[in-house]
Amino acid sequence: MEISLQLYSIHEETKKDFTGSVKKVGEIGFKGVEFAGYGGLSSEEQKQLLAESGLYSVGTHCGLQVFTDTFEEELQYSQAIGSKYIICPWAKVDTLEQIDHLAQVLNEASEKAAKVGIKVGYHNHDHEFVMINGEYALDLLAQKTNENVVLELDVFWVAYAGVDPVEYIKKWGKRVELIHIKQIDKNKANVDIPDGIIDMKQIKEAAQYATYFVLEHEEYDKAVWDALENDFEALNRI
Repeated sequence: MEISLQLYSIHEETKKDFTGSVKKVGEIGFKGVEFAGYGGLSSEEQKQLLAESGLYSVGTHCGLQVFTDTFEEELQYSQAIGSKYIICPWAKVDTLEQIDHLAQVLNEASEKAAKVGIKVGYHNHDHEFVMINGEYALDLLAQKTNENVVLELDVFWVAYAGVDPVEYIKKWGKRVELIHIKQIDKNKANVDIPDGIIDMKQIKEAAQYATYFVLEHEEYDKAVWDALENDFEALNRI
């Protein structure tokens, strides 16, 4: 269970010092990062920064417009820095028409990405668990996309929606190649890993096909770096 970090977790830090913040992630002991913006660096500069930090790129989060408008450019950048995944982090899935459109975009992108060994995926929040014709919107999306479109399940948002994340991971099995490790408490707040109600050991055991476990932390009751070190230590004990 190698732990990576979604860099949105430290977006306030990367705004001030992108390079120094990425290096700090490596110093804590994280093995990889998932991007949410590249800090203005070229692919060569980014590749060098990752090497200097002892990190690899799991992948990146890109808005749906990137998939429709500038995907070739994103694909080239991702390939250059060694990313494995390009993930859509959010989209409207309130209707069958929206789900069909999203599935088509992801399927087309996945065909292009597969040619260079990269996979496309979708990352959930809670709104994908709205019921449409008796099924969750996320289930419909998974049914309508091909095997090269993976699920990056965010366990916080699954639990937030009132669904058991362990059982949902088991439900989709091999399609779940990435897990967003994010802790929730009984008040639905994002807290440090040791302070919440999701049993991350059970998550790990259920996610037997997951290749990457990516920590995301957005709400803090202490200094950002203190919280991330706390999370990292707790996850390493699992």
